[in-house]
Amino acid sequence: MDRVRHLQEWIERHTPDPLVFAISLTVFIGVVAVTTTSVHPLDLLNGWGDSLHTLLAFSMQMALIIVTAYVLAHTALVRRGLLKVAGLAITSTRAYVLVILTSAFFSLLAWPLGLIAGGLLAREVARNAVDIKLAIHYPLLVAAAFGGFVVWEMGYSSSIGLSVATPGNPLEADIGRLIPIGETLLTDWNLLTILSTLLVVTLTVLVLHRLLGVHKPVVPEGLTFTPENAAKAAPVEGKRWQSVLLGILLASYVFFWFWEKGANLDLNVVNWTFLALGLLLVRSLQDYSSLFSEGARVAAPVLLQYPFYAGIMGIAVQSGLAESLTATVISVASAESLPVLAFFSAGLINLFIPSGGAQWAIQGPTFIQAANILDVDRGLITMSVAYGDQWTNLIQPFCAVPLLAVSGLQLRHIYGFSILICILSAFPLITGLMMGSALG
Repeated sequence: MDRVRHLQEWIERHTPDPLVFAISLTVFIGVVAVTTTSVHPLDLLNGWGDSLHTLLAFSMQMALIIVTAYVLAHTALVRRGLLKVAGLAITSTRAYVLVILTSAFFSLLAWPLGLIAGGLLAREVARNAVDIKLAIHYPLLVAAAFGGFVVWEMGYSSSIGLSVATPGNPLEADIGRLIPIGETLLTDWNLLTILSTLLVVTLTVLVLHRLLGVHKPVVPEGLTFTPENAAKAAPVEGKRWQSVLLGILLASYVFFWFWEKGANLDLNVVNWTFLALGLLLVRSLQDYSSLFSEGARVAAPVLLQYPFYAGIMGIAVQSGLAESLTATVISVASAESLPVLAFFSAGLINLFIPSGGAQWAIQGPTFIQAANILDVDRGLITMSVAYGDQWTNLIQPFCAVPLLAVSGLQLRHIYGFSILICILSAFPLITGLMMGSALG
């Protein structure tokens, strides 16, 4: 027990700030690109600089989803709901399982929702644990929420799985047809892999809890939870009908959006849904504005860090490093090994291109071509890349930013746990791909 606790404390002390991590990764990828490809350093610098802005729209979307979720979570009705759900965690085991399943469920629907919902619930469970003296380890609880996120590319949230099922997608000609979700997301082997992966994540977290020897609520020094009645104590200014009217207008727009396009979630409609619900539930526009200002401070890391990850993606594309790595992997592949090699290749490239869509645009054509040559099921190869993409998200600070923002923790608090969950979750994911290959 002491060894595990000392190891976690060592990782906490030596894990860099996420911004330092992003800058260090930029330098590392730049050095690798210059030394292993023919790209000129000046061209690489230009490619990096020209790419810094490419995630600005995405950064704004993510910042808004964090802030609007923050506001929504601090309305009286949602607060009561969160407290009621958190109150179900009357044992430490139930607390971890509840957070993992909540994060996984919402991640399968829309990956940002999984991070936000998991983080918010973890915070409320921890608040409740402190009140009732329940033995939970808050950083491990937040890491558990991150662990539940590992299945996001296996459900409705999958950018890669949905892309190949969409008419006119960039790889439709290479594949020769569309790949319906019945051959990817809704296969028996994918659904079984979701369950087995979550089982491994849960068991890992529960074993870690036991090894840490937790006998009381463990919360990082300096972290405090806002009293439940803090929001009620603030004075209310303005008329409630103003916020309700605006909320109704936005809710009407969202309703007709779904009416016309069906259950096709994207970040924009999630944001407008959160905004509409928040406006309907706050006490006034001024109340919303005040909560929004508080939430903006929580979302600040997104706005600062994401441009650097855009630059890293620019380096990988400009130098041809990602394509070169993919081609190298394929050169040694066979029909039997291609899915697993695609998984590991995608996991590695995800570390410097943390975007499922962008990663598929780079790796997809080469792996689909290899699948055509080796006669490997195209749906299986698609999911192999998707599995690899979601797998190393557990050690990619880019993905942890929204979760950390709402939970109030820093990367160093959960990183050691996330590394172990990442390593162990590879086993059910690879087993799932092997199952898919055998059934295919």
